[in-house]
Amino acid sequence: VQAPYGPYAENLRHVLRDIEGHLVSGYAHGGDAPNKQLAIVPGAAAEAEKFLTEHDETQARLERVARLVDGFETAFGLELLSTVHWVMTERHAVDEDAIERETYAWSSRKRQFSRGQIALAAERLRREAWVADAHAVA
Repeated sequence: VQAPYGPYAENLRHVLRDIEGHLVSGYAHGGDAPNKQLAIVPGAAAEAEKFLTEHDETQARLERVARLVDGFETAFGLELLSTVHWVMTERHAVDEDAIERETYAWSSRKRQFSRGQIALAAERLRREAWVADAHAVA
């Protein structure tokens, strides 16, 4: 759903609660605060790497996500990328003007993103095939 900082998946809260203390720490304190720092529990990275060596499809999905977020890893970048993805998929904004208009219509907070940053996020989403290419649709 549309939320102050970007799209919010209620079901993710349950996943984070379930993995708290097993794979990550820091979620249990402070709820869904956007500036909350999570940490990987010692041994969890090695366990995940071992799991991935036996699950090629999951490994490929994670690599796809890593390519998408490369360069967008900050809170600002992830909010930008997820917001632009939302307006392109849920609001069906395909051209740069519509993407910018829908992004800014979300809330005044979204005005922190420049037109160039919004265009960069849209291009990454298209190039990595997370949204349809506007030229291919036209």
